[in-house]
Amino acid sequence: MAKLVLRDCFIEVNGVDFSSHVSSVTVNLVKDEIDTTNFGGDGRERAHGLKDDSFELNFQQDFAVGEVDAVLYPLWDLETEFVVKVRPRSGATSGTNPQFSATCILLEYQPLAGDVGDLSETEVTFPAQRQGIVRATS
Repeated sequence: MAKLVLRDCFIEVNGVDFSSHVSSVTVNLVKDEIDTTNFGGDGRERAHGLKDDSFELNFQQDFAVGEVDAVLYPLWDLETEFVVKVRPRSGATSGTNPQFSATCILLEYQPLAGDVGDLSETEVTFPAQRQGIVRATS
């Protein structure tokens, strides 16, 4: 069985390829837990609730035109919806390189943080809207 070492993930936010500016990525597929326990059983029962998916990305900050801050700040400031796409490899979407995508919003943004001598990084969570994150293989 093949193992995957993350070396060249594809990361796109609002149509901009940020693969060279992202040092970590997490795709969170989450559903609310709905307690449906009743007097008819001896233990808890649960049902799947609404999706609450998100992407977590750690950006290496860049204030140049068309780069990280120039793209993220307006998305936060103007409260714009946008598409995020993530693949484990930079190649085309396939059965062995699935694409996870969603329409997202940006609710919190820290454009600058760090100590003297640190690489300027910003960790961002993109909550998915409506249908959540979709997995595609073609």
